[in-house]
Amino acid sequence: MPNPAATSRNPEDRTSTLQRPEIFYRDRLSHLEASATRTHTRQTRLVSGLLTALATLVLLTIAASHQHAPLWTIALPTIALVALGPLTLKTRHSLNRLNRLLTLYETSLARLTYQPPENPQTGESFRDPAHLFDRDLNVLGPDSLFSHLATTRTGLGQRALAQTLLATHPSPIPRQQAIRELTPLTALRESITLLGPSAFQPTPPETFDLWLAQPPAHFPTLLRPILYATSALAVLILLAWYTHHLPIDSLFPNLTAILGLQAAAALRYRSRALPILESTAPLPGQLQILRDGFDLISQQVFRCPILLHLQASCSQSSRPLTHLHRLLTLVEQRKKEWYYLPSLFFNAGTHATIGIDRWKRQHADDLRQWLSAWSDFEVLNALATYAFEHPANTYPEILPDTHSPTFEATALTHPLLPNAVPNDVFLSSENRFYLISGSNMSGKSTLLRAIGLANVLANAGAPIPAARARLTPLALGASLTPTDSLAEGKSRFLAEVLRLQQILAAARRAPTLFLIDELFSGTNSSDRLIAAEAVLEALLATGAIGALSTHDLALTALATPSRVGHNVHMASPDPEDPLAFDYLLKPGVNQTTNALAFLRLLNLDDDDQEAPRLPDAPVPR
Repeated sequence: MPNPAATSRNPEDRTSTLQRPEIFYRDRLSHLEASATRTHTRQTRLVSGLLTALATLVLLTIAASHQHAPLWTIALPTIALVALGPLTLKTRHSLNRLNRLLTLYETSLARLTYQPPENPQTGESFRDPAHLFDRDLNVLGPDSLFSHLATTRTGLGQRALAQTLLATHPSPIPRQQAIRELTPLTALRESITLLGPSAFQPTPPETFDLWLAQPPAHFPTLLRPILYATSALAVLILLAWYTHHLPIDSLFPNLTAILGLQAAAALRYRSRALPILESTAPLPGQLQILRDGFDLISQQVFRCPILLHLQASCSQSSRPLTHLHRLLTLVEQRKKEWYYLPSLFFNAGTHATIGIDRWKRQHADDLRQWLSAWSDFEVLNALATYAFEHPANTYPEILPDTHSPTFEATALTHPLLPNAVPNDVFLSSENRFYLISGSNMSGKSTLLRAIGLANVLANAGAPIPAARARLTPLALGASLTPTDSLAEGKSRFLAEVLRLQQILAAARRAPTLFLIDELFSGTNSSDRLIAAEAVLEALLATGAIGALSTHDLALTALATPSRVGHNVHMASPDPEDPLAFDYLLKPGVNQTTNALAFLRLLNLDDDDQEAPRLPDAPVPR
């Protein structure tokens, strides 16, 4: 087995590489701030000019009405208003775009420097309580891998990102190619940020699902012609009265009869129209992002197969989505005061629902395909953003399925920890598992999480925080944080047993990487050794590889040559200070004891003595 401490640990080796995205972000932010300042100054001047022109127009109009000024002088401020109005709106639009880009780079810089985001996306709503590694590795949730990667534009992209991180992909190589191609495209990511009328749209991804799942309303074919005819007759009656072809005493009876017939026809099918109006209310903003996003994708020149496939999948989406967006905009506008009465008069809501229902019957399957394509593209772009921000990461070599289960990484670190200590991990047919001994706070759990999160990133096609890596596609099972549940009537021990059963079941289905922290820690040492040996034998019988950690030295007897396992440990290199952890993986069984050091931490001998400072442990963010 290679020496776990054999690699150089000089953090300065990669400093210049790590600074590149930060330099780019700071330069771009500085440029945008300067542009925003100039644009804001210009907007202030234009608004001042508009107000001056408006005040001048009012004064000249009053003067002209009293014959104190010629009438033609009104034209001058009017021309100024006509000229300055569009310029002011254009400048306001430009300032809005600049502010959105400023937010993009401020957020990116905060993420790059490990600052907490102002509006974190946690992915909590996408959690499955029975998932095999989500909670153990902190894949979703606050300060999680998901929150670090969630640079998607829509809720659809967020859901797809969560699903990607929680799934096992048969071959990450095509995804690697796509992520590599998207990584340098910072201008494309800016354009995606500017999609839609405003910033991130918090529409739940289930909104499209619920709408598409609704059964067709099946409006009668003649309903729309009847509504068109009644609206036309109403307009003709008003025109006849206005042109004095219809007396006033005949106007109201005829108009009331026509509008009553129209209202009766619309009310007859109101129960079918209302669910459509309600379910589509949140969609216009999201649909505009999709439509403009597909137009943006179609303009790109891609080379890798996945991106070309996604581009082809949405190539015919522009016209249908534009038509649907118009219908949804009509539904949205009918709620506004200025449009409410005309909407009632012309039955705009009913016309829109009929059109939406017809559109869905024609394009529902197409829309599902377009939504899937957009979601996949957002995930690839989010992972490409991560790759751009972590240039020192490496794309692992993906070994063929016929290769024995392998996870090998040199100088592996935890992806969510700044200045994390690198370690070498070699798990293969030559080293089926690590049994990591060591005391609390020595870094065992963090190392297990680093291995697990690296596997999650590799499965998704992203680069991992390591100098070099090679692995086979592996399912992942982790038991790091089993907890009791009073609501479900489960003790911590039962929760751990159930999780181990799930990991074994997964390992029997596919090549698996297992990560187990403090196996059966609530059991006496003798029973614990017997139970742990049985679990390990069962896992190894499936061909699985992995790592187990323990502070119970009795379990180190499990790492025998016949099982092709190795004892390694994490401990302080200083015998005089057993809590001065260096978080490096070392060969062999832990030989140091920390009891006296822990007693000193508790300060049992002298109540007035200041307690010693705890070491800085690499706790995952």
